[in-house]
Amino acid sequence: MPACNRPSSFVWIMIHLLFPLGPFLLEAIIRIGVFQDIDWTTFRSSTLAMSAGILCLFVNRSLNGHEEIIPSQEENGRMMTTIHVFSGMAVFCFVFFGVAVLSTALMERLGPEDIAPIKRFFDVLILVGASIPVLLSFWAQRSFNLRAVL
Repeated sequence: MPACNRPSSFVWIMIHLLFPLGPFLLEAIIRIGVFQDIDWTTFRSSTLAMSAGILCLFVNRSLNGHEEIIPSQEENGRMMTTIHVFSGMAVFCFVFFGVAVLSTALMERLGPEDIAPIKRFFDVLILVGASIPVLLSFWAQRSFNLRAVL
């Protein structure tokens, strides 16, 4: 197989993980550069929720387009379950994006004293929970040998 058509798991990770998380990482780098500090306000949960949702859609699409060399009923069942899990996680991520944006808007409108504890709860939930799609993406890539063509 020519070098330009070789399948690559590294490229898959770049396309399906780093590219969707790019806006979140870029925003964090800019905020660290401007504020010279890292704290909870450095990382926006709304950007992370949207990036994680896009990540789930990318992995879902990769799984939908994947063809097994020797298909089996069990492997197809596992793949369909994984596709549904990533679809569900994408929906949750987009809902959490809406909740994060709504809570930020309500804080600006009503003042931080009423909404801040609720927003902080969802921020922590999103920041910690975003590791689930990332870790499951690595698992899916390894389990189904997902690759991108160079």
